[in-house]
Amino acid sequence: MRCSCSSGITGPDQRAPPRCRPDLSDPHAAVVTDPYSALAPGYDAVMAHVDYPFWAAYLQSLLREHHPEAETVVELGCGTGALAVSLQPYGPPPGGYAYRAYDGSPEMVEVARERVRQAGRPVALGTLAFGDTVPGPPADVVVLVYDGLNYLLDLDAVTALLVSVRDVLAPGGVAIIDQSTPANSENHADGFDDAGETDAFAYQRTSRYDPETRLHTTDFVLTLPDGREVTETHHQRAYALDEVQAAAEAAGLAVVAAYDGFEEDDADETSERVHWVFARADDVVEAA
Repeated sequence: MRCSCSSGITGPDQRAPPRCRPDLSDPHAAVVTDPYSALAPGYDAVMAHVDYPFWAAYLQSLLREHHPEAETVVELGCGTGALAVSLQPYGPPPGGYAYRAYDGSPEMVEVARERVRQAGRPVALGTLAFGDTVPGPPADVVVLVYDGLNYLLDLDAVTALLVSVRDVLAPGGVAIIDQSTPANSENHADGFDDAGETDAFAYQRTSRYDPETRLHTTDFVLTLPDGREVTETHHQRAYALDEVQAAAEAAGLAVVAAYDGFEEDDADETSERVHWVFARADDVVEAA
């Protein structure tokens, strides 16, 4: 399970504590800080293995299937904007999708602003925690991918997030949301540890998974160029498919499809990643 572009929720009650930006004035102090507050400047290098153009093309294939007339997109958990600059141009001419992107980490949003500026893409960016009301007009499409949902540590929080998704969907709109499953953590528990260097820091990542609680914990120890260390701890929970479906239904969403990984096949409990396509439940009832 990756370190996700999301709101960085760390507590069991899903309420983020006051943001703890690293105080690096003491060169000898070990600093523990919020997810993404220190990782953001080197995040893209840490995640260089992720093929965002491929992911955007896959999402666009789902939109061609489920909402080919879509014009407006809201992305939640946008991180550094890598998906946004790849997906936005797929929208209708002349300018692509009208695209709004949000993340819970101000530091990640700042990196995204620079990426969007350099790419010349018309993407509006803002800071927004999962479950908060999405500002602005309704959208034809809501996107949340790369394990953002897994950062919510109980199903009440998942339901609250999905309520916010339902509320911002325009009539006839669809949401595409992915999740990492218990199978992913169980099958690859030994493959999540690594180390490397970026322009902003050197890092060591260690990960552990508890199959009983289905809690996946990842620690990043970042060594800054002057030798000081910052530690970030990321907590995620792996959900079964029926749990996410129940949360969606409780939020007023209906399941349109659930895809195995990046395929067109139906997902099942052996799937390691699932891409859900949801619609507003009242839209589905009216169409029946």
